[in-house]
Amino acid sequence: MHGRRRPRTAAAGGGAALLAVVLLAAVHAPLTTGAKVTPTQGGRVLVEESPSGCSAGFCYAPADIDIRDGATVTWFNNSAAAHTVTRCTPAACAGQGPGDGPDALGDSGPFANGASWFFTFRTPGRYVYYCSLHGYRVMHGSVTVHAAGPQATPTPAQPLGVPLPGTP
Repeated sequence: MHGRRRPRTAAAGGGAALLAVVLLAAVHAPLTTGAKVTPTQGGRVLVEESPSGCSAGFCYAPADIDIRDGATVTWFNNSAAAHTVTRCTPAACAGQGPGDGPDALGDSGPFANGASWFFTFRTPGRYVYYCSLHGYRVMHGSVTVHAAGPQATPTPAQPLGVPLPGTP
C-alpha cells in the first residue's frame, strides 16, 4: 500500500472552500456597471538635463502635454539646478504666450532637485510656460487642456441579486 486514502468528504470540503474563496473574491471585486465614466487624468512633466530630443542643456519632458479639464499637472525637478514653471508673456517668450487658457497659471518660484510643483487646470485652453531662471529659448513647454465633456453617473449594480442599502 502507498499510504492511506483521504476520505471523499475531505475532498468535497476542499472544493467547497475553494468555491467560497471564489465567491468572496467576486463579491469584493469591482462590479461592472456599463456606465461610461471618464476619470480625471493628470500629467507628469520631468525637468531634466539633456533628455533625448533636447537640444538645450535643460528641458521639460514632455515639453507639450495634453490633459482634461480638472486634471493636475506635476512638474518634478530631476536636474541639479533650480527651475521654475512660469506662464509666458510675449515679452519674456520671444513673442509666444501666454496661450488662450484663462486659468491663473502664474509662477511656481524656484524649486530645487527632488522637489516638485503642481497646478490644477480647470478651464480648457492652451497654456504656454517657461523657466524664468534659464529663459524661454532654453526651457519652454505648453499644457493643452481639453473639455472632458459630460460625465455619466454610474448606476450601482446589485451583487448577486441582493438589494443595496437604501434602495427599495
